[in-house]
Amino acid sequence: MSPQSAVTEEPFRKLALAVGFLAVAVSALLARGAPAAGYELSLYTMTPGRVWAGLLVAMAIALAVAFVPPSWVGPGTRAGTEAVDGEDTRLFTSRPLALVLGGLTMIVFAGLPLIRGYRFFGHHDALTHLGWARAMAEGTIVPFDLYYPGIHTVTAMINAAVGIPLEQSLLLAILATMVVFWIFIPLCAGTIVSDRRAVVIAAFSSFLLLPITTISMYMTAHAMSQAVLFSALLFFLFAKYLRADRSLATVSAVGAAFALVSVATVVYHPQLVAHLIVVFLGISLVQFLARRIASEGRIAGQTPMYGQALFLVVLFLGWTSNHGFFSGMIDHFLSAAVDFILRDGGGAGDTVAMQGASLGALGSGLGEIFVKLFAVHLLFTLLAAGLILAAIGARNSEWLARIRPETLYFAVALVGLGPLFVIYFLAPGSTMYFRVFGLMMVFVTLLGAIAIYGLTSRVSGRWRESRFVPSGQPLLAVGFALLLLLSLVAVFPSPYTYNPSPHVSDQQMSGYETAFDTQANEVDIVGLRNGPNRFDDAIHGNDERMRLHFDVPESAFGSGLVAEYDDDRYLVVSQYDYDREVYAYGELRHSDGDFSALENEPGVNRIHTNGEFDRYYIDANMSDI
Repeated sequence: MSPQSAVTEEPFRKLALAVGFLAVAVSALLARGAPAAGYELSLYTMTPGRVWAGLLVAMAIALAVAFVPPSWVGPGTRAGTEAVDGEDTRLFTSRPLALVLGGLTMIVFAGLPLIRGYRFFGHHDALTHLGWARAMAEGTIVPFDLYYPGIHTVTAMINAAVGIPLEQSLLLAILATMVVFWIFIPLCAGTIVSDRRAVVIAAFSSFLLLPITTISMYMTAHAMSQAVLFSALLFFLFAKYLRADRSLATVSAVGAAFALVSVATVVYHPQLVAHLIVVFLGISLVQFLARRIASEGRIAGQTPMYGQALFLVVLFLGWTSNHGFFSGMIDHFLSAAVDFILRDGGGAGDTVAMQGASLGALGSGLGEIFVKLFAVHLLFTLLAAGLILAAIGARNSEWLARIRPETLYFAVALVGLGPLFVIYFLAPGSTMYFRVFGLMMVFVTLLGAIAIYGLTSRVSGRWRESRFVPSGQPLLAVGFALLLLLSLVAVFPSPYTYNPSPHVSDQQMSGYETAFDTQANEVDIVGLRNGPNRFDDAIHGNDERMRLHFDVPESAFGSGLVAEYDDDRYLVVSQYDYDREVYAYGELRHSDGDFSALENEPGVNRIHTNGEFDRYYIDANMSDI
């Protein structure tokens, strides 16, 4: 294309980007103008459709500008590695802006609970983490009292610096780790491949949020989830460290940053560091063998990881020795192994069978839920596996030779994490194997993105040589659009995946606050599915998890509550409990009739309500009447 045509075409790309940024801004304003009035079972369905339309438009524009180069990138020029003369440099002004647009779209998407004024977003562990952050902000505990004070310290700092409530400060701390992931996964891939188009592919791959599975890896306050996302920074420094000039000054600068981030990773979660030790020791072993077997190879020429791996081991042992974390973890899994062997099971196999039976009762099955949750994971896993096999088997490709060291390192990481996955899988009642799976997905995201880059570069090269098709990649943009829809529709819990949203409304939180403030000392509180314990943590900032409140037996709820207890009890029921059991779980355990029966059961009296939270008094003496 002539220079005049290129000049004519460029304003249209700028106009499209302007429309995209405007769409993101309008979506955020519309979301802010539609705050949640009460508990919302699904963030997806309760967020106005105009918000989703704006985000879809913005992401579509980002994909189009990022992946479809202008026609002035001629058939003889490889997109992403163009010379920096005249016309071709315009591509590098639009692509970075497209990535920024995509990133802002993802920030608005992930920050919807915060933008829409949710009091809090997260149940179970998230509520306990909120309580610990509250205690840290109030000074009743210090960071060294916790095994993993990372997110709590960041939350307290945001709260002190900005002055927003702790609940919103914690949501910001969670969002910050996602931004770290979205920034440093592309930078890591770009360091390995040394091509800007690989950065673009890796950026949109990171937007898929593959480490988040809603099974032991969440978009809520969950120390391991945030630690895994934060580890993207560590892997970027790992790639820089390997490929840095081995002169003392350069290695010291990158190495110091690597060590500093290692410290931060330990603070975020030492269990993740235990996994990373396996990874880095395996990589160190590969480097050691390469120096003995192929001293002239690329791996042998890279900076050794011995010192950094040793530092991580010392750091881990030093931190965990003060908390008994390491010994407790070993005791737990040894006992789990013995229990599995002697008692014949009780591990994840039984859990999967139970979940399958529950899904079957809801008219679904494991196959459907697998497709919803893991279809994109499977695709990227196959891409990563193909890249690993190609790197090991191909010897006549200069491109594969350049990325072979990191590909082998990440392959060793995946192999090394396999036994940990199995150990967790065998632990009775545990879903922590999905924590290992989440970390594995960080490597799979990187390898999958590099594989996509390699495939598209090869195919595009053939297309350009044959001149049968244009050199752009519109199919890649369409493919990522479909993958983003498939992946992001399942990262927030919702009835789509047979789960309730962990939205904590103002009414629910204030209801629990009133219940605890007015509780008679001799009367215990009971609820459904461990609700009172976690809210006690969130409100009071307990040093240890509260375990004094109990669940109502499934058979007694709705009828027979008075006969169930010898002493009086408070029963708390929220709108979240009702929507979870009736709509998300399809009345699998408790029906609408069970909740309605509370109003008419003799000896069960409602003493407090705010529209979404009811507290009942169970008079045990009525059981004698």
